[in-house]
Amino acid sequence: MKPDLLFGRNVLLQPSQRKLLFESAQLPVRCWLEHVPCGTRLERFSGEHWEEILLIQGDLNCNRNAYTDIYLCLTPGQSAPPFCTGNEGAVLLRMSFGSGQENSNGQGAAAQGKPPVEVVDLGRLAWNEIPPRRTNDPGARIAELSTNASRTRITSLMECRPGWILDDHDHPSDVLTFCIRGGGILGIEDETAAYEAGSLVTIPAGRRHRFQTGNEGALLAVFVFEPFLLRYGDACPCIT
Repeated sequence: MKPDLLFGRNVLLQPSQRKLLFESAQLPVRCWLEHVPCGTRLERFSGEHWEEILLIQGDLNCNRNAYTDIYLCLTPGQSAPPFCTGNEGAVLLRMSFGSGQENSNGQGAAAQGKPPVEVVDLGRLAWNEIPPRRTNDPGARIAELSTNASRTRITSLMECRPGWILDDHDHPSDVLTFCIRGGGILGIEDETAAYEAGSLVTIPAGRRHRFQTGNEGALLAVFVFEPFLLRYGDACPCIT
């Protein structure tokens, strides 16, 4: 089955609403967007999987401290830190993957998982500039949030400045990207569409793609996986 390369649009969620953005039963991998109402304690979806949580909007409070830009990576069985949503609630991007058992490829927990991360303050990240590819390139930068020991699963933030152009290229890994803010024009092979805040796009390994930011630039969450989409033919749903 050819993966569906349609692009998602802005996702406007009401409080207490959860939307499944992507699912692959084979790995397994699942990605949700969730709007958590004011005063709600942060809970895990499942203690049996690794779970990554990225705060997209609003704030989370803990011990009288308010966090507006944080990332968590939780191992199976690890409890969520004692966060509660603030006055505006919070919008969370949540990714769960793997299990404590070996999968069909013989990869155990050490290959699948990542070390636990209590809180990553996005304001204190170490950013690396992406080398310019053309004259007057405004540039982009990337910061790694987490990775497993074999570096087959990497989560990063990518900040692309206004007018940045990423020429046609491909990757040996499958990539899921979520646009947190800003956007631009994204092309995958013969498809081209607007890519904007709230859009999730899957790019299977080996697929040629390109990206050009608009006037606001773009902030992207980038999830890199060992190839599985093309191997299993999972469909990638369009966000509505």
